[in-house]
Amino acid sequence: MPDIPSDSTNIPSAGSNSSNENEPQKATAQDYLSKGPQIPDQMPPKASREEIEVRKKELNK
Repeated sequence: MPDIPSDSTNIPSAGSNSSNENEPQKATAQDYLSKGPQIPDQMPPKASREEIEVRKKELNK
């Protein structure tokens, strides 16, 4: 059996709607909307297909 404390000042009532700042906010539909792909401003230079094949063979030894 759980031990019920006699001091009930720390127990929240069932109808209390106090917003605790330590609790995370619930997600809204706006949070899930896609903003499109996030492309960085500075991408590495594009490698040629031959360079990729050579690197692939080198890594798979």
